[in-house]
Amino acid sequence: MEDEDEITLELPPEEEAPQEEEPAYITELKRQLDAEKAGRQAAEQKLHQAAVVVHQAKSEVNDTNLQLVVNAIDTVNRDIELLSQAHTYALQSGDFDRATKIQREMSANEAKLLQLENGRQAMENAPRQPEPMAPPADPVEAFASQLSPRSADWVRKHPEFVRDPRLNAKMIAAHNLAVADGIPTDSDDYFDAIEETLKVTPKPVQAETDDQYAAKAVRRRDAAPAAAPANRGGQSASSNVVRLSAAEREMAEMMGMKPEDYAKNKVALKKEGKIQ
Repeated sequence: MEDEDEITLELPPEEEAPQEEEPAYITELKRQLDAEKAGRQAAEQKLHQAAVVVHQAKSEVNDTNLQLVVNAIDTVNRDIELLSQAHTYALQSGDFDRATKIQREMSANEAKLLQLENGRQAMENAPRQPEPMAPPADPVEAFASQLSPRSADWVRKHPEFVRDPRLNAKMIAAHNLAVADGIPTDSDDYFDAIEETLKVTPKPVQAETDDQYAAKAVRRRDAAPAAAPANRGGQSASSNVVRLSAAEREMAEMMGMKPEDYAKNKVALKKEGKIQ
């Protein structure tokens, strides 16, 4: 492996990570992921609606066919009843040839009736295809749809309070506390109280200068030295150190990437001039 491909990833601890403005390319990636997710959900909904229409059409056809068979059975039964009366009349009048023909016709109708009855039973006992299940809805959107616009916007910004049952219970408890204190819902005071109870109010963080960040990194290296590849060709070891912000770590997790792989891609994009 060439020197420029060797990357020693050094991440600041979560508790010490400064709050930084999210890079533009991170924001764009998040937007693309959200758009892709929304498009996928819309496509799943359309497929489900189409499947429901097909299912309903098949059910209507099956019901129509069954009703036709039932009607045919009723018709054959009426024909057999009329033939039976005609057969009796022919015997009484001594027209045995006529009675014999009627008897053959009655036998044919009995056979037809047996076939229709077997068909009706098979259709009635045939397993019904279940109606297609709707695709699972986004739990955050499902929850937000039950709220006021402002509360729904807050939930979308803090989706962890929907997805995590423990945090969800805390959020509901915070709402109940705010209401019990007489704070009008959806007011600024209401959201301030909610965020204070849930401890999600962002704390102001003083921006670090490069020198301060470098000094902190040196202290961390001195406290817990980590093995690193040997410096070859006189290349400075600092060129192999890549710093990821909290937003970049979050994006790596969303994309299912290891921080090391994300850092390598970041270095490659910088070399290509696609990012600063």
